[in-house]
Amino acid sequence: MTLKASLDPLDLKIIRALEEHGAKISTRELSELLNEPGRTIRYRITKLKEKGIICKAKVRTHERKLGLAEYVFVVSSSTVNESTLKKIIEEIPMFYYHAQTYGKYEGYLIYLVYPLGSPHVVQDIASELKKRGLIEDYTLFDVVDYESKEANLSQLETWNWDKWSKNLPKIMAKSKELKLDLEESQEPVSFDSNDTLILGHMVENPDITLRELGKILGLSQPQVHSRVKRLEESRIIRGYKLSMKPYDSTMTIACFFKSKNAGKILLWFDQLPFHHQITMENKTSYLVQISLPSHDMNELLKNLRILRQYTDEMFVQFLLDASIKGYRHLMDLFYEGTESWRLPYDEFNDVVDRLTKEEN
Repeated sequence: MTLKASLDPLDLKIIRALEEHGAKISTRELSELLNEPGRTIRYRITKLKEKGIICKAKVRTHERKLGLAEYVFVVSSSTVNESTLKKIIEEIPMFYYHAQTYGKYEGYLIYLVYPLGSPHVVQDIASELKKRGLIEDYTLFDVVDYESKEANLSQLETWNWDKWSKNLPKIMAKSKELKLDLEESQEPVSFDSNDTLILGHMVENPDITLRELGKILGLSQPQVHSRVKRLEESRIIRGYKLSMKPYDSTMTIACFFKSKNAGKILLWFDQLPFHHQITMENKTSYLVQISLPSHDMNELLKNLRILRQYTDEMFVQFLLDASIKGYRHLMDLFYEGTESWRLPYDEFNDVVDRLTKEEN
């Protein structure tokens, strides 16, 4: 396994400490924890950032607690109308992330949001796109909760695909399952437009200070601190995660599967040293997205073929050229006047009508 840069034991200790204690841990706290001078810790972190190993911290959020949920919408696009579909995806506010995808579905994998009280809107949108001949087939995956795990750099250099492959039948034969901090149902909590503004700025700029937030919102620093603390306690802000990019050339695989033994399968996936995200639809239905070096792709696919025998349903998608509109774009869907999420279905139809006419 080839990393962007070589890492010595202290680099790995710093990274592990950041992963374990959160990206907000201070240099002084790291110094005390690792028994190293503060200036050494600062220097090493600076170098890790310069090498591109450590990126900015990510603020992890829980949109369902805001009354905002999402689907993964995987479509096979019509070759005749593909350019129109791409323009629609790029313009519709509800479609906040998309990537080209290949596999069972040849087209796009899209993350789209909707107000929790109106899940029918997503099905209506899918049906409308198919009726107009913009997509040929699709599937919808209801995102209930997720958990992500960064690459384990200490394991990358010694990773053994054969050993991982042989572990699968052993895991399936035992009763142990992966324990995840995922919730099948979440009750929305109280929030207002200032909270959505705070979230938007914090997610897109994790280094923003309370003072800077206060100036933007016209609030005092203690007021902002109180709001951030409440967002953390209600788990709208789930935490602050270290973001790493340990290798240059990557590909992403999305594995959708259903199995009554999902917990065992997830335990197997969790052994991977690569960045991966586990997304739950329900206790038996999951999506696992794995980002790994391009030259490891064939080994992963070979192992996924072995996995198929342990699932009730399964399909795999390659993801390329991902594009995201930004988190503040999502928060802009909250309408301050009614303190509720906008439901832009009429806007969707208007956009589809306009772009379809332009193409014709």
